[in-house]
Amino acid sequence: MIKRPLAATVAITAGLLLAGSGVAVADQGTAEDSPPITVLCTLGICGDIYNDDNNQNLRITRDWPSRNQSNSWVVLRPGESSDDHGVKDADGFYIAPGCRGTVAFVQNVGPGWHRVHDHQDIHLTDIVC
Repeated sequence: MIKRPLAATVAITAGLLLAGSGVAVADQGTAEDSPPITVLCTLGICGDIYNDDNNQNLRITRDWPSRNQSNSWVVLRPGESSDDHGVKDADGFYIAPGCRGTVAFVQNVGPGWHRVHDHQDIHLTDIVC
């Protein structure tokens, strides 16, 4: 029997329950959204974003309410993740006007900011402008 700390077991169980059986999808957030203080992120299950595109940079925000302010942005080059830039909890990503993105090869997203929740690992697999 593998012994695991209670906090790790709770975190894994909560992540599995929230993730469901489908592909993690990005939320088109609204201006009224505010980041909830969640148990998941305090347990280490935070939002992560990966730029898996081959040639386009991806703008992300580490603070959803401040997403329109450049001081909350980090730019991911192809192959980089939010973790690579020391972003513990990525809250969203931006698709520029005239562009579209594909999340995990299946979900197409249009221009604008897209919300990422604490339990999500978002992989932008294609960005076309």
